[in-house]
Amino acid sequence: MDHESVVDQNWRALDATLKFGEKALGEPLWVPDAKSEAAAELANSEIGQNGPWGEYPPRTAYAAANLMMTAVLDDLASLRQLLGVQMPVIGPTVVARSAIEIASTVWWLMEPRIGVRRRVCRELVLSLTSARRAKQVAKDMAASQGATDALGQESRVLQRIRELNVGQPTSGFSPTIGGETTLSATDGTAAMLKAVLPPKASKEAVYRVYSAVTHGEVYGLVNFTAPGVSSNGEAQIHWHLDPDVLDSTIQMAIASFREAYRRIQRVMGWGKLESDLWEIKLDKIFNGA
Repeated sequence: MDHESVVDQNWRALDATLKFGEKALGEPLWVPDAKSEAAAELANSEIGQNGPWGEYPPRTAYAAANLMMTAVLDDLASLRQLLGVQMPVIGPTVVARSAIEIASTVWWLMEPRIGVRRRVCRELVLSLTSARRAKQVAKDMAASQGATDALGQESRVLQRIRELNVGQPTSGFSPTIGGETTLSATDGTAAMLKAVLPPKASKEAVYRVYSAVTHGEVYGLVNFTAPGVSSNGEAQIHWHLDPDVLDSTIQMAIASFREAYRRIQRVMGWGKLESDLWEIKLDKIFNGA
């Protein structure tokens, strides 16, 4: 397809996805079906230092997933806004990488059938990792309220871990809590994309290409160049956005949202009618079905 056709098709797909996502995930507090995994997790019998866990720990995990899906939808809205006849060359790839990475974290956090203890431990792993990185950055910042808050995040997460009685976390930026350790960005993305890409495609390679562009690696940037001829007839390389690259980039970001949403839907026990209608609409947009 030519550039204009790719832009039109993917703008419509992003618009449909945003409308669906905002409706499906827009509530500040997700309400699970009474017979769902999430309902069972909220009614858990786990005991912490101060007594029964109650609903707060699993709701905190769901709130983290909700926050991250809000960020994914924001990325998709950014992609929609970038699309046009005249548009940035590498912008869509950088934004898509953000959407893919965040969605893969939600996909890991909201894995079905892992139970409340593992899910809560996964949220704690994410929170502790974030707190330790914030502390590292804050140490190099000038004194401010923001720096003080960042320095205190780790102690607050550690207090939660002690109160929930899930075991002592390991040190470092990839801690283990209750046997749960977060996947690297490469491994997490590859695991999520396994359901999206052809069986023989390298999921790790796909992620590394997106990452290379973001980090300015030459092998990633050359994908946005093409041979041309200058006004005086000399051969030259020019900055170029291939329609196929743009098309695959947008579709990968949408697919990542879809895979994360499917896990949320399953854990929450939500009906599939609206999501099925959304996926049918996408199929019509991309395949003319």
